[in-house]
Amino acid sequence: MNRAHLRRTAAGALTALLLAAAASATAQSLPAKPSNEPEDFLKAPPKPASLKGRFSLVTVGDLLYSHPMAERDDPALQKVIELIRSGDVTIANREGPTLDISDGRRTGYGDGLLWAEPSLAQDEKAMGIDMVSIANNHSTDWGGEGMLETIRLHEQAGVVTAGGGANLQAARRAGILATPKGRVALVSTASTFKANAGANDAFGEVGARPGISLLRTRTIHLVTAAQFATIRTLATELASPLKPAPAVDATEIVYEGETYRPADKPGLKYEMELYDHAGLLKAVREAKDNADLVVFTIHAHESPTGVDDDTPAPPDFLVKLFHDCVDAGADVILGGGPHSLRGVEIYKGKVVLYGMGVFFINGEIKGLQESALRVFPDATGHAPPPKPEERSVRPGGNPASWYDGVVAITEFDGPKATAVRLYPLDLGNTYDRSRRGIPHFADPANARRILADLQEDSAPFGTKIEIDGDVGVIRIP
Repeated sequence: MNRAHLRRTAAGALTALLLAAAASATAQSLPAKPSNEPEDFLKAPPKPASLKGRFSLVTVGDLLYSHPMAERDDPALQKVIELIRSGDVTIANREGPTLDISDGRRTGYGDGLLWAEPSLAQDEKAMGIDMVSIANNHSTDWGGEGMLETIRLHEQAGVVTAGGGANLQAARRAGILATPKGRVALVSTASTFKANAGANDAFGEVGARPGISLLRTRTIHLVTAAQFATIRTLATELASPLKPAPAVDATEIVYEGETYRPADKPGLKYEMELYDHAGLLKAVREAKDNADLVVFTIHAHESPTGVDDDTPAPPDFLVKLFHDCVDAGADVILGGGPHSLRGVEIYKGKVVLYGMGVFFINGEIKGLQESALRVFPDATGHAPPPKPEERSVRPGGNPASWYDGVVAITEFDGPKATAVRLYPLDLGNTYDRSRRGIPHFADPANARRILADLQEDSAPFGTKIEIDGDVGVIRIP
């Protein structure tokens, strides 16, 4: 063993001792942790829904737009708005902050800063939207202050928010809307998010932080035995005192920050962080204790393939989470994140919409200097020639599936859900900026195509969707 290796070994050992000592000192000063057991909130059945009379819940996907639309001179759009105004309560996901940046004093965080002018909270209200989730991967594009301003503007406009707040308790707490037929609660979270987006309560000597409700997940790469052997070889050959080689009998290897396990076939598995999982179920149960109907939403870009577009099958953890949320008291579940639609499940008589897609995809994106001025050399060692301006938000254009949408209306007779009606939308897959990303009802051919896709994607859950003209109908026995 040479001197350099001895020095590295000694330095690694000293670092480990210092980290252990710091962790021990911190553990002694921190308050006791809350429950890490999601099962704690599933032991007793929740109280049933308690709506009065006939009630319709209108749900749409992401509100990804930046300038007012409610009064837009577009008869086809106005027909869609008329539908979403027709229910008792309408819920959507507000993707991206709404705030005034005209004085140049606001700063952004991360690539792709979504922005919407402050009047959009009032615009949503004028459109008939009553409640919004603000927990998504763009919630803190303008920092915690921008997110809190988004909440303030929505409260001022009379739109109930959920999923964000000045601390974690506020971010997890349900937003509640009182209606003549009952109180509706909305609990929202995100499993896809930017760095430092999560809300925190004060913890020991660390103060509270504004942000959103997070569900942290761990991605497990399932690999074949041969692939696992290759990863073991790499991890062993590149081992160091700080990254020791895996044990000979290891059934899980962490290599370069990724976790690998052997399996019969390759794929992805997700594990939910137990504290977050339990906290969300607790929030759902508390919401049910204080409301007559509970809606749970999550913004999750994760998928079984690792690609968040054109992946109709949900990742494994969403199925587990959604079933747990129903068992904790949720009556309707809304999944979002991927801008494409996913299937529908009726679980224990409750409606689970795995992917709502988008309602508008017409957002304005601002750039940071550090992003705009980032250029790496090409093969010549110099800056590559400039590319023509893209007419879309990504090279080559958006996936066509981003422009298929749906308005889902869940009908209740008292506390019982009796049917879901699915109204297909065409969001204008065109480079014409005056039309692109704006919802119109799909024409008959496109409506049937969208509904046929939803039939196929819902079949694995045992869900049958009837096609009645241009509308899909799910009847709940």
